[in-house]
Amino acid sequence: MPISRPSLGARGHAAGRSTARRARERGMATAELMSVAPFGVMLVLLLLWVVSLGLSEVRVTDSAREAARLIARGETVDTATHAARQGVPADTQVEVDISDGVVTVRVQARSTMPVPFFSGIGSQDIAAEASAVLEAP
Repeated sequence: MPISRPSLGARGHAAGRSTARRARERGMATAELMSVAPFGVMLVLLLLWVVSLGLSEVRVTDSAREAARLIARGETVDTATHAARQGVPADTQVEVDISDGVVTVRVQARSTMPVPFFSGIGSQDIAAEASAVLEAP
């Protein structure tokens, strides 16, 4: 007696079974993507925050070093303070201390995330200090 086989569809699968499976699996990729998408967005925001912190740290450090160098070379404190505020946020605090032939500049700023709606989230105070020996005129 010959063995009967189910009819095969265009892709070689049993016609009834593949249609039912496809109907059940329809939209699964979309559902999986939607369950993973929030984690992807959070990862991107986390990376933006870390890069923003790094750039702010570099800017604050460069600003303190530049101000200390200017004062050590004979510029006024006001000129150096103005130069220190150039590449950092507007609310940056600059403190200058000159004692024993050494100038020390401390710059403190608040780093915020560069995304408008999330600018208050994850903001950190960043401070840098630089010293330089006063040069003879």
